[in-house]
Amino acid sequence: MIKGKYLRYACLVTAFVNAFGNLGLMLIYRPLFDLLGISVPIDLHYFYWMAGLSFTNGVLAYYIFDNPEENRTLLKVGIVGKGIFSLMTFYFCIFHGIHWFFLILGLWDVIFVLIFWIYLIQLQAPDLTRMNSGELLPGRGHISRKAMILYYSLTGTGAASVERIQKGLETTGYNVDTIQVRPVDKKLFHFPFDSVLSFISLTLLAILRRKARVEPLNLPSDHDYDLIIIESQTWFVGMSAIVEAIFQNENNRPFFQGRDAVAIIVCRGLWRRSQAMLMRHLEEFGSNVIGTQAYTHVGWEPSRLFSLAAYFIYGKTEQPVWLKWFLQPRCSLSDSSLDALEVYSKKLANR
Repeated sequence: MIKGKYLRYACLVTAFVNAFGNLGLMLIYRPLFDLLGISVPIDLHYFYWMAGLSFTNGVLAYYIFDNPEENRTLLKVGIVGKGIFSLMTFYFCIFHGIHWFFLILGLWDVIFVLIFWIYLIQLQAPDLTRMNSGELLPGRGHISRKAMILYYSLTGTGAASVERIQKGLETTGYNVDTIQVRPVDKKLFHFPFDSVLSFISLTLLAILRRKARVEPLNLPSDHDYDLIIIESQTWFVGMSAIVEAIFQNENNRPFFQGRDAVAIIVCRGLWRRSQAMLMRHLEEFGSNVIGTQAYTHVGWEPSRLFSLAAYFIYGKTEQPVWLKWFLQPRCSLSDSSLDALEVYSKKLANR
């Protein structure tokens, strides 16, 4: 997790570049374009209008730097604005052959779309940085040495992580119960997939954030669990629809109210948004979130990304054979992540 102060000063950097860069561009575009071999715009009105709009984005970025908490909405504006600028730049570079100089500007905007997005997540969940460092926040005090773990596992990665959590808690004196959330549509949420079409359907469901129906959990409102742990995966930069379905049923709210809770994310990468979503759901259901951690798959990028996609399509690792040299030999949490997960669960038990 990048520290918030660095992200804040990154906003100042793009404020300076956008504001003074575009101001300079409006003043000296002719000699600059002559030097780089760029054609002078036919319609100078649109050129100045676009440069002025980009200058305004720099001013907005300065307001974000000046007071991030009060100007979180401007981060959303910046994400949309820079995202559109970069998409249009790439489109015209690919299909209309505009000068490479503008591609540099498009790449700059892509970088800051990511920076603004990460910073927005941190500002919306300010305790994330502290908890991701391993810090546990204060609990509610009552310790019964009983824990409940709610989880979902499509490929077995979630189940493996829960086994290590349970082991860590039980070796330190906890009694642990587990409930696996089960989807109603077992044909769709079944791995290996029956066909590529099933994989595409599940992918579209994740991208479009469509709800998933799950079997009733029948969670008791009156219980003596002092710790509730929720394990979720990351599905296309968001939490899995199956786990999110827990919080789309108001009947489950009493189970969480007033209880210490921990959010665990297991994923290939890009876990910050799904982590923030899970924490927000827990807080909205009245839980006292005391900790959160994210644990990643074995391997390196972009090999992990292609390995996971191929694993979903073929139902086995190291397929297709002609890509075996590039793919990871397994698609699951790394050994170091599993070990760290067990250590963290012991820390929870001894809080």
